[in-house]
Amino acid sequence: MWDFAGRDTAIDMGSATVRMHLKDRGVVCREPSLLARCRRTGRILALGGPAQAMAGRNPDVTLVRPVREGAPTETDAAEYMMRALVRRHQKRHYTARPRLVVTVPSGLTSVHYRALRFSAYQAGARRLTLVPTPIAAAIGMGMTSSLRSEITVVADIGSDVTDVGVIAFGGLVTSRTTLVGGSALDRAIVDLVRSEHHVALSRSAAEAAKLEVGAVPPLGRRPVRQTVVHGRDIASGMPRSLVLTTVDVGRAIAGPVAEIVDAIGAGVTGCSPEISGDLLSVGVTLTGGCSRLPGLERLIRDRTGLAARIGDDTGDAAVLGAGEVLRSARSQEPPTRDSAPNPHLMTTLPDLDY
Repeated sequence: MWDFAGRDTAIDMGSATVRMHLKDRGVVCREPSLLARCRRTGRILALGGPAQAMAGRNPDVTLVRPVREGAPTETDAAEYMMRALVRRHQKRHYTARPRLVVTVPSGLTSVHYRALRFSAYQAGARRLTLVPTPIAAAIGMGMTSSLRSEITVVADIGSDVTDVGVIAFGGLVTSRTTLVGGSALDRAIVDLVRSEHHVALSRSAAEAAKLEVGAVPPLGRRPVRQTVVHGRDIASGMPRSLVLTTVDVGRAIAGPVAEIVDAIGAGVTGCSPEISGDLLSVGVTLTGGCSRLPGLERLIRDRTGLAARIGDDTGDAAVLGAGEVLRSARSQEPPTRDSAPNPHLMTTLPDLDY
């Protein structure tokens, strides 16, 4: 059977959303990072949105999250997801073996590195390049290159991970990865509703409330909004609705938000005095789904003294940057396959012949 090279492919393997970018086609996929697996047979029934629709509705289906904390935790499931997405969007080339660029947390461990490398090659990658998420996001927003000495600070606030990187000349000067993100905010809302209202709330309902009325306290001049959520009464087991306001959600998420801000502050503490002096004028650029939380920019400025701004409001910056890396990767000679992962540099693995 012939192997087709396929279109160059970039993947942002987020814990909540997986995004894919194809050469000459742009971003072709924004899917929930979920698989629906049959409990009896172990067969994968659905991927992405259809899998999310099955959550809690079919007792014979269990949801699998192949990626947690920014890295694959179930190698087989991660391999299935990458292979399915590559085949779906490569159209008729079901035997495609594309060059693949994958974004990874800057603090990726060697264990997760090997798991991701194995999953990518099993999914059909011909060549694999790993790019730290802060670098990919900065490239996607046009903020950095290997020839520019200007300092750039990027904080990618994802579902499970806050990844902060200080970048110059296209490489990481220093970085910090902290396991706190948007999912911690959702859990905090669930806990508050359970303790104060004695209602069991689903994570999806908590996330919807966060997106609709969530804001970082204090509210200032922003109006107090409200939303209706539906859950299960813990005492009676019956369905129950209740109203959550901006104040309620703000009280719930205050703790996790403080951890995110502390992570951003810790991410820039490792800089040299020469670079630290430039940070006051550079500020912090926020990306990721949780970066759009109202009031977060003000809180970062008050706690760290650094100006903060939202650099990407779609969440596509990292995958767009990974797509840009593919354009320049052709002229780079890959290192040996067994080279150790370096979180401060892009790691390229060579072509494989099976």
